[in-house]
Amino acid sequence: MSTARESIEVAVPAAVVYEQLTHLENYPQFMSGIMSMAPIDASTAHMVLDLGGNRAEFDARITETRPGEFLAWEALDGPQVSEALRIEPMADDMTRVIAELQIDARELMPGENHAVEVLNRRLKADLRGFKRFCEESAAREAAMAETPAAAPAPAATRENGPTASARAAQATIASASGLTRATNERPSQAMPPTGNLGPMRRAAELGARAGQAARRRHDP
Repeated sequence: MSTARESIEVAVPAAVVYEQLTHLENYPQFMSGIMSMAPIDASTAHMVLDLGGNRAEFDARITETRPGEFLAWEALDGPQVSEALRIEPMADDMTRVIAELQIDARELMPGENHAVEVLNRRLKADLRGFKRFCEESAAREAAMAETPAAAPAPAATRENGPTASARAAQATIASASGLTRATNERPSQAMPPTGNLGPMRRAAELGARAGQAARRRHDP
């Protein structure tokens, strides 16, 4: 077995570090060599690992936890791989992570003569990736929490067409130019076209003649 040890300081609280480490499905985002990590249950995932072109698949399980302090996981089958991660609070928003990785270098890196050096470089890169992952995630959450919800637009701006103030301005302009009438003014009735008066005049003449004939019959 080959063992690599590294540490790093992360600018987030210890509780955040611990929470991120308990999610095995996040490991491919910051650990080199992990091609995929498919969750099986809350503490187990199927890992596909590639180290220097040597690929291995196995189930990994979280075997020990102390919230905010410690987490360990290991391979259940296949090559011997395990990692222990100690979490040390340094301040309210600063945490030191100490990682110890043990791996069967003969099986996973058979052609590598300096396996321990390679593992140390990989582990250091993994911790830098974990630091970036934690701090960027915390920054996004803080930004979302500080962003106020968009206020609803005033009713006037949501209406279709001119706003109330715009309509009032249009009415003022129209009134000043003589295009509108006073509120109580009744519009004048338009005269019908001359051609439509013929039937009306004919009916009046017939009525007058009938009245004259009736009067002559009754006169002595």
